[in-house]
Amino acid sequence: MKITRVNIGERIKEKVAGKMSDAKFAQIIGLKRQNIKKTIFDKRSIDTDLLATISEALDYNFFQYYYSDTDCNKKDYNSSVKELKASFTLQIGEAKKEEIFTLCIGKDNINIK
Repeated sequence: MKITRVNIGERIKEKVAGKMSDAKFAQIIGLKRQNIKKTIFDKRSIDTDLLATISEALDYNFFQYYYSDTDCNKKDYNSSVKELKASFTLQIGEAKKEEIFTLCIGKDNINIK
């Protein structure tokens, strides 16, 4: 699968320019105005926690640039059956009961075994 690279700092700079001043943006995300260019606008990649904060501040999902809706993703996550095994323990007083079950998650349904 080929991942397209994006200069996220430039994308953020474009959104900030359309909404507010650099100083106001810096204040909202908790940085000094003089650090915004070096810390965000000039960066090709950004820590995901910082990107989440920026997305919230600008009310824009910057993670969408990294989402791929290719056939590979559809096959891997939508149409194949995935199994999840789990155990459940219930204890009432001294009595303890444990059950192990399997969830089979398919495209259109969930089955419990």
